[in-house]
Amino acid sequence: MPKKIEPLTARGIDNLPIPETGFRDYSDGRGLRLRVWETGTRTWMLYYRVKSTNATRLMKLGGYPDEYGLSAARTYAGELRSQIHNGLDPLGEARANRAVKQGGSDTLGDLISHYLKDHAAEELAPRTNDEYRRILEADDIQDLRAIPAKDVTDADVAKWLDRIEKRGARTMCNRAQTVLSAVYTWAAPRRRGGVVSNPVKGLPRRFNERGGEKRWLTEDELRSVFGVVDDTQGVPQWAADALWLILATGQRPGEVLQMKWAHVTLPHEKANDQHGTWEMPRGYRKRVRGQRIAPPHDVPLAAFVVGRLRRIADKTGFVFPAKGGQKNTTALNQRVKRALLDRVQVEPFSPHDLRRTASTHLHRLGIPRHVVEKTLGHVDSSVAGVYDRHAYLDERRAALDAWGERLRDIVESER
Repeated sequence: MPKKIEPLTARGIDNLPIPETGFRDYSDGRGLRLRVWETGTRTWMLYYRVKSTNATRLMKLGGYPDEYGLSAARTYAGELRSQIHNGLDPLGEARANRAVKQGGSDTLGDLISHYLKDHAAEELAPRTNDEYRRILEADDIQDLRAIPAKDVTDADVAKWLDRIEKRGARTMCNRAQTVLSAVYTWAAPRRRGGVVSNPVKGLPRRFNERGGEKRWLTEDELRSVFGVVDDTQGVPQWAADALWLILATGQRPGEVLQMKWAHVTLPHEKANDQHGTWEMPRGYRKRVRGQRIAPPHDVPLAAFVVGRLRRIADKTGFVFPAKGGQKNTTALNQRVKRALLDRVQVEPFSPHDLRRTASTHLHRLGIPRHVVEKTLGHVDSSVAGVYDRHAYLDERRAALDAWGERLRDIVESER
């Protein structure tokens, strides 16, 4: 029980003993208490009983003397006692209002901010996080962001997708739907923003993304494209070199375009062994499901690739530098579509299709599947893959050597 000092006085408060540990309460009567902490801090508290439930409460009023002096604390406590007498529960109402403010009435914009900060920044790969942020903060979603997150309906989402579709951005329409669904999938089980279900889940995808999703280039197509890529007007040398490296190593276009000389080891020109290594550091690559951060990945560089890299004069910074930052896949796609495909008679393809092409031809050369998968940097989630921690570096180097020689033969041979 709090020690009774009737009544508390300003001088008496200043002279109250400070406990060695924890706190000690001193009563001013009618439920008003002054709590003295071991640090010397003094806090006003109000003890009361809720009429409707008979539950007891201990409500913090504020600090002494900065927030409430003795007289002000008594006045405030008197006002609260009047509310309690009329059947109100000041502390219960304060808690309810705080809960609403913190989550119950969050707008979709608030929920998106929580998602990007609390989940995407930690769980998504940096490039994926950037793409999600761009979609979720775009101008055409601003009207939707203003609606309370728990009140967003599938019809609201459909109107948003209509705006994207009218721009002719079919692929982006699908991406936007996927990204917003991810936000609600994260929020619903956590009841963030009062969300209990996903309004996006019941909407079918509007467009089939067929395009070049399974495209790979045959030997004849490789001969047509790469026989002229270095000499095609409109395709700068950096783009030609990047396409060669994607094809010859089987790595992702984004990884190749962010390649740094600091990660590349080239042999001395007079050395007998003309193999090199590209060491991607931890976190460099695309993170896959189940990984918090992408592990390191070493790519053996065949003599064929080493020769291409030696042609690049500036060996500082990025292998493919550009004003304002490294080259990006969009720029490379545009070079392929606007220049290269006008010159050769092949079906349209994207830089990523060259990665699939490398995989296909490695298999055609008889390279074991597990070696090809390790070469591409794929994660094998099968039981065998979980227990097999061997890097197969020698086998991967032999595989890329064979592919480099075969690629040279294809491009240099007559039709």
